Amino acid sequence: MKQFAFFPPAAVAVVLGLAGCGGDLTLPASPPAGLRVDVLQGDGQTGTVGDTLPNPVVVQVRTEAGAAMAGQTVVFVDASGGATAFDPDTTVTNERGQAVTRWVLGTAPGTYNAEARLVSTGDIPVSPAELQASAVAGVPDTVRADSPTIQGGHRGEQVVAPPVVVVVDRFGNPVPGAEVKWKVENGNGEVSPDEDALTDADGRSTVTWTLGNRVGVQQLKAEVGEIFGSPVTFTATILF
Repeated sequence: MKQFAFFPPAAVAVVLGLAGCGGDLTLPASPPAGLRVDVLQGDGQTGTVGDTLPNPVVVQVRTEAGAAMAGQTVVFVDASGGATAFDPDTTVTNERGQAVTRWVLGTAPGTYNAEARLVSTGDIPVSPAELQASAVAGVPDTVRADSPTIQGGHRGEQVVAPPVVVVVDRFGNPVPGAEVKWKVENGNGEVSPDEDALTDADGRSTVTWTLGNRVGVQQLKAEVGEIFGSPVTFTATILF
């Protein structure tokens, strides 16, 4: 006995429709599968070493067509050798496709780089969003001598080793632009170019000290507010 296969009418219609198309068959286009990560806020900031940047970092995950993607996991990764940190370092995008974090700078001045990476479950890699920030030295924390503090000298002449101090922040970074007040304490000597001097790019301040016309101990002090080590005292002993 011959057996016949029976197909539902809908299936027969699909087969006949495809057969009628011949070689001109065109399948519907697939929806775009690519995603991208864009920085919306927080790139290019400048802050103080060791501190959190003033503005949060905000990135957005969306399709190539521009649709925001919620529920996507984004990881913020330091690209400067582990010098910086993010709080949190992993977050999930909200209904607007946005992931938000705070960027904590490292303890050395300079430029820092980081990336916002999408934790992708697909086969198509997603390029990370690149981030950059700059860190400057903190406020003056300590002042110390950077030249001999005790030496001999002759009346009315400059000391052989000009007095130098260096000002650093709490991490030991040189602080430029710090005000140093130089003042002759003992003796009638003079300093030049001025009693108030700003530290240079290396956090250093120096003056020319011309000793007074008297025998004995003469002193010069360098003050930088009420920070640790201030004032620094330099002493010159004049024997004749």
